[in-house]
Amino acid sequence: MMNQFINFFWTALGFAALLAYWCSVGLSAWFYLFIGLSVIPAFLSRSFFHRVQLSYNTKFYERLGVRFIRKFVQYGDFANRLARKNRPAHPIIQRTANPEGYLSTIMMYERYHFICLIFFLLTSIIAMAQERYLIALLILISNAVYNCYPILLQQFNRIRILRCYNQKSV
Repeated sequence: MMNQFINFFWTALGFAALLAYWCSVGLSAWFYLFIGLSVIPAFLSRSFFHRVQLSYNTKFYERLGVRFIRKFVQYGDFANRLARKNRPAHPIIQRTANPEGYLSTIMMYERYHFICLIFFLLTSIIAMAQERYLIALLILISNAVYNCYPILLQQFNRIRILRCYNQKSV
């Protein structure tokens, strides 16, 4: 239940500026074009996402603040701590026995946030072109918090899971 609340909170916060913009200007042809362009990552191969992995060094992601962000996200440190408080046997990672399944989940989250990243970015560009600088700035900030950091977190998680998986299979 806590994870759903966290997910709802970040989604509502992340989409607030975006919704405010589109509600104020109406759903024009730009909106539908941006939706169409944004869904492209849904059709990209898994290897594409491995190629856009910024680093294979966890320290790189830690320097960008991913460990701090991980405290406040769905299935993050805070949510896991609360779950273990109520159920001491609660596993930290639900799918430790199935790393491939967990990697697929990571890929799903990463695709979703790439889709949103593109839509938010295109929306902020059109808002700037219309000289709506404040809403464009708010959408850019939302994009960083709601999409960029989750993508970095998924890349960080992929490295950690692959390291554990490779160590167990040796």
